[in-house]
Amino acid sequence: MKTWMKVVLGIVAGISVLVGGIFWLTGDVTKAGDEFFAAVQNDDIDAAYALLSDDFKAGTSEDELKSYLAANALNKIKDASWGGRMMTGGVAELEGTITTEGGSKIPIKLRLIDSESGWRINAIEKESAGFKNSPSGSAAVPPIGKQQALFRDTITVYAESLADRSMQKLWDNSAGIFRRQFNVEQLNEAYERNYRFAGDYAEISKMAPIIDDSRIDQDGFLVIKGHYPIKPKPLYVRQSFAYEGVKWVSSGLVLQVGQPPE
Repeated sequence: MKTWMKVVLGIVAGISVLVGGIFWLTGDVTKAGDEFFAAVQNDDIDAAYALLSDDFKAGTSEDELKSYLAANALNKIKDASWGGRMMTGGVAELEGTITTEGGSKIPIKLRLIDSESGWRINAIEKESAGFKNSPSGSAAVPPIGKQQALFRDTITVYAESLADRSMQKLWDNSAGIFRRQFNVEQLNEAYERNYRFAGDYAEISKMAPIIDDSRIDQDGFLVIKGHYPIKPKPLYVRQSFAYEGVKWVSSGLVLQVGQPPE
């Protein structure tokens, strides 16, 4: 056998071993994805819900999961196949295709985390049809109406927390990544100076915010900047949201009177 052919065959064998190793390492990850959609296929929402991460469950009920699957044609499926896969430490991503009972092909992405119970799904992303507001492969910037709803919901929870003189409710409604960085005591310390304005924020929460800017940042967070045109000075707010489970969840809140926060 010629030397160059031996080298080529050696490279091919090396690539085969590498690819086989990747598929072996991600075997449990794909198994979690297969088991989730097998449960969905069997209409066993309890089993599907059990394969979600704690953060996913904290922000999404079984009924919400079921509604999401139905709204995105993911509840009547025939097959799930996985192509792209990536693993970094205790985090993995699966990209694949769901084939519906009607024969349609739906691109899907799962983000999973390693836990004591094994790999659990932390987010489900289905690329939406129609015009795109963000690069392919990332969760899209939601339409303006949804942005206003997200913005308003966070301000409402913030106002209720001020009225309670405790940031527990704000913390409970925040993304897992936020709750791991800050505890309720730290939030109380940061926001307690605004407790006396609880009534003002209760009124503000009833107003429709004006959205000034929105984008997906380089870390995948949805950042929405807006304001309330109250007098004598407008209230500017910058909010960030992490995509957890099947929706955007609050992951940061900055408020400033008179001028936008940096």
